[in-house]
Amino acid sequence: MSFILDALKKSETDRQQRSTAEFSKVPASTGPGGVPGWLLVLGILLAINLVVLLGLFLKSDDEPRVQTASVAIEPAAAVGAESLREEPEATPAADEKTSFARQVEEAKRSRPPVGDARTAPPSQSVPEPAATLPRVSEEPSRQVVSLPTIYELVADGSIALPELHLDIHVYSDVPEERFIFINMSKHREQSQLSEGPLVEEITSEGVVLTYRGKSFLLPRD
Repeated sequence: MSFILDALKKSETDRQQRSTAEFSKVPASTGPGGVPGWLLVLGILLAINLVVLLGLFLKSDDEPRVQTASVAIEPAAAVGAESLREEPEATPAADEKTSFARQVEEAKRSRPPVGDARTAPPSQSVPEPAATLPRVSEEPSRQVVSLPTIYELVADGSIALPELHLDIHVYSDVPEERFIFINMSKHREQSQLSEGPLVEEITSEGVVLTYRGKSFLLPRD
């Protein structure tokens, strides 16, 4: 009987020892939801680095935009300055009008005064108005009257010429003082027009021109 009791006690002791050994092998708990401190520090450092890198990237992206805008503004300003410098330049048409106006003014100044050498002295009686006008010989007048005008020859197809316009007509008894402006070009007797006709004579009625063996009158307006 005592042998059975000893066996039961020994069995109970062995069972308790095995249970204690099993409990000792279970790992100790680190606490509910615990996070190591080094992991928190590492996360904070990574977040700081990310913010710094993002700031550097945004700054480097803004600088090229500012430089591009400044470069785009400079050529526009240069083009505006060039256009302002080019505007005052005169056109060829304006130069031609200015030159023609200058020639007309010179022609008016060089026109001989009427009756300057043939007027009577102040002490004498005033001559009739006809005496102050340039004397025109009767023979050239008859000759001019018999000549056809340029308009008649162009109308019947005898000659083909571009339009000739007598702008200024200055006649004097002195042949050297006679001159005309045809199509804004100054000519004297025996000079050739760029249109082809020759200035044969400047009369009181207009200009006698010769073209391809035919003489005709370009009358004054």
